[in-house]
Amino acid sequence: MSLESNLIKQTYEWTYSVFSWFGYFMPFEARIQAIKQAGFDAVMISWEDEIAPDLYRKEDFPDYVRNHGLDITNFHAPYIGYNAIWEKTIAENADYVSTFIDMIADCARFDVPAIVVHTNDLDLDNDALCLDNGYAFFSELAEAGERYGVDIAVENVSRTYLLRYVLDRIQTPHLGMCYDVSHDYMLNCGRGKLLREYGDRLKALHLSDNDLNLDRHMIPGEGIVPEADVIRQLKAIDWHVLSFEVIASGKWRDKKPMEFLTALRASMAPILLETDVKIHV
Repeated sequence: MSLESNLIKQTYEWTYSVFSWFGYFMPFEARIQAIKQAGFDAVMISWEDEIAPDLYRKEDFPDYVRNHGLDITNFHAPYIGYNAIWEKTIAENADYVSTFIDMIADCARFDVPAIVVHTNDLDLDNDALCLDNGYAFFSELAEAGERYGVDIAVENVSRTYLLRYVLDRIQTPHLGMCYDVSHDYMLNCGRGKLLREYGDRLKALHLSDNDLNLDRHMIPGEGIVPEADVIRQLKAIDWHVLSFEVIASGKWRDKKPMEFLTALRASMAPILLETDVKIHV
């Protein structure tokens, strides 16, 4: 009997999810239909109303998604001034905190397991931030996560030390990390370290590719991020959701949305094949 015949491939099941906005200006429901037709299992949703090209209330999103046979991986909090987390005291941020807690409550209300929040905006002034302010803010969110049974997934953005600060000091079960692969690999101090060090705190994933210089939100395989290394790390922590945050680039804008989504859905096949594990029998 040959050596090859003594090997079997271990199966590893993945769920495929994609952000509901992927770069084409089209109504929300049309995007959801295309995502379903392309073979995805779930979507991530920005938790804010859409006003163009058609008006959609965010409260209607879950029904649109589930009526098309898709699950909801998480909500993403909108970009509403994250620098205030560090620049203002918890008292000054009272309304801001209330807004985020309402979004956490919405997750529970619509049976969505997690919400993704950023640590900061890109223009955060290091001289203006106060770590105690951030600790107080995220402590409030962590408490709400425990109360509502919702995961708070704090995303690595441009200041990785802020995410590390939050994760190291707040150890509640529902507070953890949203790991953005492209953000991590753009930083020389990143390149997989976050996932290796905080993999047990993973609550959400943003998967894409880039040239290691700009956050281009490419389809995996179009850039030079070592996606196979990422997959190996995800398997090591028994993570099963491939959730893509990608945006159609210029070359894709000339193609139809279904072509883009179909290419995205198929993009991981060679990468997963590279990481397949065979065992002797």
